[in-house]
Amino acid sequence: MGIARDLYISRRPVAGLAAIGIFWGSFAAWLPEIKTRAGVSDAEFGVLMMLSAVGGMSAMMAAPWLRRRIGPTILPLSGLIFAIVASSPALVHGRTGLAAALLVIGASMSLCDILSNIRISDIEAREGRSLMNLNHAIYSLALAASAAIMGIFRAVGVPHALAAGLIVLVILGLVIVMRGARPLRDTAEREAEPSGIGAPWLIVLPGAAILWLSFVVENGVESWGAIHIERTLEVAGGLGSFGPAMFGLAMGLARLAGQGLTQTLGEVRLIAFSVCMAAIGTVALALAPVIGIAIFGAAAAGLGVAVVVPTANSLIARTVPAGQRASAIARAWMMGFTGFFIGPPLMGLISEAAGLRAAFGLLACAVVLMLPCLWLLARRLRGRPATAQRA
Repeated sequence: MGIARDLYISRRPVAGLAAIGIFWGSFAAWLPEIKTRAGVSDAEFGVLMMLSAVGGMSAMMAAPWLRRRIGPTILPLSGLIFAIVASSPALVHGRTGLAAALLVIGASMSLCDILSNIRISDIEAREGRSLMNLNHAIYSLALAASAAIMGIFRAVGVPHALAAGLIVLVILGLVIVMRGARPLRDTAEREAEPSGIGAPWLIVLPGAAILWLSFVVENGVESWGAIHIERTLEVAGGLGSFGPAMFGLAMGLARLAGQGLTQTLGEVRLIAFSVCMAAIGTVALALAPVIGIAIFGAAAAGLGVAVVVPTANSLIARTVPAGQRASAIARAWMMGFTGFFIGPPLMGLISEAAGLRAAFGLLACAVVLMLPCLWLLARRLRGRPATAQRA
């Protein structure tokens, strides 16, 4: 009943994250075909993915302001915009079309994502319990299911346009769940936030760095996993999508477990253990000689990075006063979420020069770099009074 109640009280942001997972799983599964249809090389595709970062950064900068001006209805509105643009990858037939699609997807997806995470943080503060891992588990499970289903669709010859239409309908259904939210913050917080005093950039920097590195790894595996398996290991089209699918499934299951593990191990030790698992997975992906080991690597990487983002998110929110919570999360994500979009371009450039095995080796290095950032974040958290951490 505990998980059921947690899902119910956070059902609106859960719907937002599920919508993003469903789209991204589909996008990852169809990427080999999208890339071929657009007629771009690995390096060109990597550079075009930077446009998603431009759109995402713009949306995240605007998110706190939009939230103050429009109120809770901004979440379903962001979901509606996301649903409208979700079919754009199926319409891509060249570089220009791919560039435009990535720009609008980056902006709409990022807005829905950051608003969902801020909403979860507010609910956590009200309920006095951790909800980030559970909510992000739904995102990962939605991604896994979507990637697997779309991989089957590709294998049996379902047109991309038809599959994209189905994704749009599902997201529209989730937008209905997002509706009806009311303000959660108390009067003191609402008065503090519009004052223009945001969370200090240096305070959120260690947490933002962890988010950045984690997102580099996450989207690197999701975007290039299918291409790596199908090209490097020379397997049939459609089977490569089971790499991202297994990655998402492992992330979802790990996040469900993380909901309880945070109480047992504590956030900092949980992230440290997860980083070690992610390192094993990314190295296995880089060196995999056969598809079985590649899928194992994807699963291990998913288990490893699963709890990093949601757990770090909770830590970031606890390092600042309550009135700066939305600002801290928005600023950390504005810096950190660029990794979600920069990861694939970096992978593309390295793949063009040295191959996809070297690109996945880069992801292993990114995983290890999380450890010094975690130490800095834990040090900052220890400097906060216990009462302030619970605010």
